[in-house]
Amino acid sequence: MRAQPNPYRGKHGHLYQRKQAALKRLYQTNGWPCPNCGKPFDFDNHNSPQGFTADHVDPIGNGGRLLGKIVAACRSCNGRRGNSVTPTLKPAS
Repeated sequence: MRAQPNPYRGKHGHLYQRKQAALKRLYQTNGWPCPNCGKPFDFDNHNSPQGFTADHVDPIGNGGRLLGKIVAACRSCNGRRGNSVTPTLKPAS
C-alpha cells in the first residue's frame, strides 16, 4: 500500500504556511485567546496543549482543501475536534 502524500509539502504548501503565519501574527499581536476554550495561546511552545495551530474548517481528512478556510485553535481543541466538521465549542471536562 502506498503512503499518502503529505499535503503540506506539495504544490501549495508554501501558500498554506503563509496563511497560517498571518493568522498566528493576528492572534499574537492582538492577544486573542483560543476561540474554542478561551485559554491563552502558548506561542513559544508549539507542542504544548495550548500551542497555536491553524484548524481547517473542512478537515482535510474529510475531503477539505489545504488552502480552504482555516481558523485559530489551540493544539488540544484542534486535536479534540479531529475530523468532525462542526467545531467543539466547549472545553473537555
